[in-house]
Amino acid sequence: MATMRASVIDLGYNSLKMVSYEVKLDGSFRAFDQRGSLTRLGEGLNQTGFLSQEAIGRTLRELALLKEVNKLAGVERVLAIATSPVRDAANGDAFQREAESLLGLRFQILSGKEEALFSYVGAARATMLPDVLFFDLGGGSLELTYARGFRVRKILSLPIGSLRLSELYGRKGRRYSKKDYDAMRRRIAELLPTREELGLTADTVLMGVGGTIRALAKYDQWIKEYPLNKLHNYRVRRKSIALMNKRLRKMDPRTIGDIDALGKDRAESITAGSQVIFTMMNRLNFDEVVVSTHGLRDGVLSEYLRDPTGYSRLEFSEATANGSLAAWHRNGSWTESFGRALASRGVVTPREKAMLDEGVETFLHLYLTTRAEDLFFAIVSEDSYLDHRDQVALALAFVRAKAPKTANLFYARYKSFFKDKNRDSIYKLAAFIQLAEVLELTKSTVRIGLRDGALRLDVTTSQKEFPTLLLEQSVREIEDATGMIVKTMIRRNQEREQAVPLVRG
Repeated sequence: MATMRASVIDLGYNSLKMVSYEVKLDGSFRAFDQRGSLTRLGEGLNQTGFLSQEAIGRTLRELALLKEVNKLAGVERVLAIATSPVRDAANGDAFQREAESLLGLRFQILSGKEEALFSYVGAARATMLPDVLFFDLGGGSLELTYARGFRVRKILSLPIGSLRLSELYGRKGRRYSKKDYDAMRRRIAELLPTREELGLTADTVLMGVGGTIRALAKYDQWIKEYPLNKLHNYRVRRKSIALMNKRLRKMDPRTIGDIDALGKDRAESITAGSQVIFTMMNRLNFDEVVVSTHGLRDGVLSEYLRDPTGYSRLEFSEATANGSLAAWHRNGSWTESFGRALASRGVVTPREKAMLDEGVETFLHLYLTTRAEDLFFAIVSEDSYLDHRDQVALALAFVRAKAPKTANLFYARYKSFFKDKNRDSIYKLAAFIQLAEVLELTKSTVRIGLRDGALRLDVTTSQKEFPTLLLEQSVREIEDATGMIVKTMIRRNQEREQAVPLVRG
C-alpha cells in the first residue's frame, strides 16, 4: 500500500521532465505518471551567457502546469532539480528566485558531478550491472561515471551536450556543412577521454541514459522491425549507431522530424547526439551500449528516501553513492532466494537462477491475479534487470505454468528470440513457478536438498489441509523438466523455524 506520492521535476538544457511515483512503506517506488515538454531553457546560452526571458517564460508556464498536475494527483512531496542551464547561466540564481516566488518551487542545482552520481545510482538499481561506464547525455553536457563492483571510480562532466553542440556547429533548420560537422567531430574527440585514462577493464559494459540514446534505440528498433515495444535494457550495436549517424547527417531537421521513431522534439539535436555516442564507442572500443530508461530522477528519489536530511543539504558524493548501492545490494531479497538454493545444488544454471529470482520476487503476484492471455504482456512490459530475451523467456514460463497451449502460441510468435535450449529452460522455470504458487498460496516454506541424486523438498506449513495433489502435480512437472527424481516431505508448523522462506521480505 502506498504511503506517499512524490514527484521529481528535472529541468535540463533542452527539456523539462517530471516523473510521479507511488512510494511504499518499505521505501520501494513505482512510477505512475510521466510528463515532459521541450522548454529549451538553455537556448542561446552559449552565445550570451544568460537565460533568455523568452526561454524563462516558456519554462515557468510549463512548471505552472506541472504544479496543477501534482495538486490533482495528490502529490505530497515535490523534488525539483536543475542541471547545466541554470548552473551555467549568469542569471541562474535570479531564475531560481523567480520560480520559488511565483510557484513555490525550490530547485536544487546539481553540479555536473552530482548529476552524474544521481543518474548512475538510478540506472544501477534498474540494471544491476556491476562494472559499467555509465553516461548521461543531455542537452548541455555529457556526464561519465565509471564504476566497478557498484563502486564509483571516476566521474567526468564534459560540455558536449547534444543541443549545445547543435547550436555551436549546426545551422538551424538546415543540414550540417561538411566543414562544421568535421569541426564538431574533432571537438568531441578532443574532449573525450581514452580507455586508459579512465582505467576501464575488459569486462566493462557501456550503459547510457538520456533522450538521445532512447531516441536512437527507438530508431534502431524501427529499422529492424523489433517485435517488442520496450527500451529498458535494449542493446544497440556500434554498427547500428554508425548506420543511424550516417543517415542523420544527410537529413535536415524537418526530414528527421518526420521519422516517427525520432519525432520533431529531437530533430535539431539528434544528429550531434548520435555523433557523440558513436565517437565515444569508437574511441573507447565498445561494440554495444545498454539503454536504461531509469537514471537521474529515480536516483534523486531513492537518495531522498534513504536520507532526506542529507539530500536537502545536497551532501552527495562518491562515498555516499557507494554506500547507498552497497546497502541496497546487501539488503535486496534477490540475493537470498528460492533460486539460490536450486543453483547451489546444480538444479538450475546461474542464468536460470537470475530469471527465477526475478520471477518469484517481482512477477509472482501477477501470475496469481492475471489470466494467461494477459500475463505475458503484463510481465514483458515491466522494466526488469533481465535482458529482453530472458524477460520474454520468463514471461513464457509463467504463461506455461498456467496455460501450456497459450504459451505455445506466444512461443511461436517470439521464437526469433530463442535457441532450442531456451525452450528447456522455459519448461524448467514453469515447473518451479508451479511449486512457488503452492508455497505462496499456503504461506508455506521449503528447504531444498540433494541426496543420492534425488532432489528433496521439505515443505513446512501451518495448513491443516495442505493441497497435496497440487504439490504432486508440480513435482511431476519438475521431474519431467529436470530429469531428476524428486522426493517431498510435508512438516507441520512446529518445525517451521528450520525451513527457509520462499521469498524474503
